[in-house]
Amino acid sequence: MHGGLDAGELRALGLAPEQVLDFSANINPLGPSQRVRHAVAGADLASYPDRESLALREALAGRLGVGAENLLVGNGSTELIHLLARSRLGPGDTCLIFTPTFGEYEAAALAAGAEVRRFPATEAEGFRWPIAAAGRAIEDLRPALVFLCNPNNPTGIYLDRHVVERLSAALGPEALLVLDDAYAALADRRWDALPLLDLGNVAILRSMTKDHALAGVRLGYLAAQPGVVAGAGALQPAWSVNAVAQAAGLGALEDAAHVEAAREVIREARAYLHGELEGLGLAVTPSAANFLLVRVGDAAGLRADLLGRGMAVRDCASFGLPEHIRIAIRKRAECALLIEALKEVLPP
Repeated sequence: MHGGLDAGELRALGLAPEQVLDFSANINPLGPSQRVRHAVAGADLASYPDRESLALREALAGRLGVGAENLLVGNGSTELIHLLARSRLGPGDTCLIFTPTFGEYEAAALAAGAEVRRFPATEAEGFRWPIAAAGRAIEDLRPALVFLCNPNNPTGIYLDRHVVERLSAALGPEALLVLDDAYAALADRRWDALPLLDLGNVAILRSMTKDHALAGVRLGYLAAQPGVVAGAGALQPAWSVNAVAQAAGLGALEDAAHVEAAREVIREARAYLHGELEGLGLAVTPSAANFLLVRVGDAAGLRADLLGRGMAVRDCASFGLPEHIRIAIRKRAECALLIEALKEVLPP
């Protein structure tokens, strides 16, 4: 269901992870910064980590202009998705999910015993949801929880602030709109979602894993009203966020320039990759994020062919898109290597 390299699969192919260029995981293409690496090296491995991630929460609060009580740090945003679902959903509740999108929303809602309803976007509509119809669906279904990924994974569609505000208004004050903006920091024309917390029924998920290439340690945070934070936090296991992850987060907050540099790399490489893919006759969905959704036909077969050549892309069958792959944006020179591999495996 997820991107990233599979050790067992690589072993079966006789490949080592360092022999593969991973275009399946949507993370900062520059990798972790030196400041983060230095912070991690100083983590105390012999002591239990702070169960409340207090230093990191206070540092985040200072940067974001919210209270520490508005923040919950998690072992990646996936843990926070499950904590929100468990704290807000139960049998008899409805969860509405804007699809196609990240599979953990549905997994979390089903695990909580809720009924899942989907509001899909179609390729014919450019994977853009009809917002007026979405508002009516929310009003009709009265879901307890709504998941919206923005920019959306895997399509790269990025909704404007006023659109999200319309969805919040349709939802009403007792339910919760979970806005997952894990990819917003690396997106074009990004806007700050934090003022939406004042609406009262919006919670925001963010992924330092994506922003700072911390997939190996896992780190994310929830920003929401204190009651939402407290409800999710009450279900979080002790020591969920380890000392290395907390140190990495503190180091990352001191290195905003690293994310800015990544945006420049992504902007240039995405334009190059988009043009080259279309030149190969492939249909590419315009994306504001650090990945591209590409129609290729037999996505599973193409993925396997590329992996045999040391290139990993994401097969989108689990999104309900078996004819598409998702390509994370890496450095331009690496993207050029992917294009050469595609020329070898695509039918003439």
